[in-house]
Amino acid sequence: MNNTGDGTLFDRSLFIYHPDSDTFLCPAGQTLTRKQRKRKHLSVTYAAPDGTCPECPLKPRCTTSSMRRFVERHFYEDALNRMRQRTTPEAMRLRRSTVEHPFGTLKYRIFGHPRFLLRGVAGAQVEMSLATMAYNLKRMINVLGAGFLSRALATT
Repeated sequence: MNNTGDGTLFDRSLFIYHPDSDTFLCPAGQTLTRKQRKRKHLSVTYAAPDGTCPECPLKPRCTTSSMRRFVERHFYEDALNRMRQRTTPEAMRLRRSTVEHPFGTLKYRIFGHPRFLLRGVAGAQVEMSLATMAYNLKRMINVLGAGFLSRALATT
């Protein structure tokens, strides 16, 4: 499949997806329909009907294949595009300050070193859960105060 080529071929973004018919429209106006579903890669491959691409005047700018151009679409491409729109520099700065700092604190201050002590995924989850709980309790004590936190925990 040649979805990118060497930079001289049409980019995949020039192929317009139509969700109502689950097809792509190529720059030459041909409809690319579903050809194959790849569960392992979570994608669907689209292609023009046989014999369409070899006669197309735009073929040299579209694909180097002798047969036809293939275009892949991820199962969750709409969600991935929405996620890419939300990842602004400001959002990433906020993430670094709210998520990355606590994780770094957990990794080096609570664990003492950057490795889990327990074996396997289940052990690592338990160790991370305990470290997260300890971190959150320390943060609540620093933010709310020990007296307020002990009264709040006593009422529940």
